[in-house]
Amino acid sequence: MSMQMKASLLGLTVLVAFAGAGCERAKGTLGAQGYAYEGAIFKGKLTRDREDRARFSITVRGAVRGVPGAMEAARIEANRYCISQYGNSLILWEGQSPESDPEAVTLSDGGALSLTGRCSGW
Repeated sequence: MSMQMKASLLGLTVLVAFAGAGCERAKGTLGAQGYAYEGAIFKGKLTRDREDRARFSITVRGAVRGVPGAMEAARIEANRYCISQYGNSLILWEGQSPESDPEAVTLSDGGALSLTGRCSGW
């Protein structure tokens, strides 16, 4: 095997190794949906209304670890959804919202934050 082929093979091996490491990192702790706040990681779970796709609800479990972080995770998830569906992040919140005072936010018995909103269309 020539020196040029060995160098090409080595370069290809390094490239594949870096690509695999990048994929592994994407599956890591934060993933695409997590939000870190004061050492805690929050993930929002969005459920859209079946009859009206503009309307949705978001649940963030473990919000007792940091209500402001849970509220921001909910905002991020809502923004992602509305941008993917309507091309903007304009949201009309029903009841409590990410802008609510963290001290006044109501959590479920299990410590989860629940928010409901509606994407503003075009």
